Amino acid sequence: LSYVNRMYFGRSLDLMQKIEREFDKAGRTNRGMKQRDVGIWVLQATAMPAVLVETGFLSNPEEEAYLDSETGQEQIAGCIFRAVRAYVNETETNNPAATIQ
Repeated sequence: LSYVNRMYFGRSLDLMQKIEREFDKAGRTNRGMKQRDVGIWVLQATAMPAVLVETGFLSNPEEEAYLDSETGQEQIAGCIFRAVRAYVNETETNNPAATIQ
């Protein structure tokens, strides 16, 4: 697992940077990327780029309302979708079948 984790770290970092840029464009608070010393099992047990996206804090009433709203959910999902689409389209240029419209 350690080898696989190292192999996809750069790709995961690229994907996370794209997600952060989309959140920045949408005006969401950016607390930066963090790499834990002890990994998260669900991320370690993958053979692909993997990220965990924290979208907000339910302990903050304003963020809770935003996360619970249809607008907030659409904006967050849209940011993540655009980032994943950009990542796939950029990394799979040699495989046109993998391109996302």
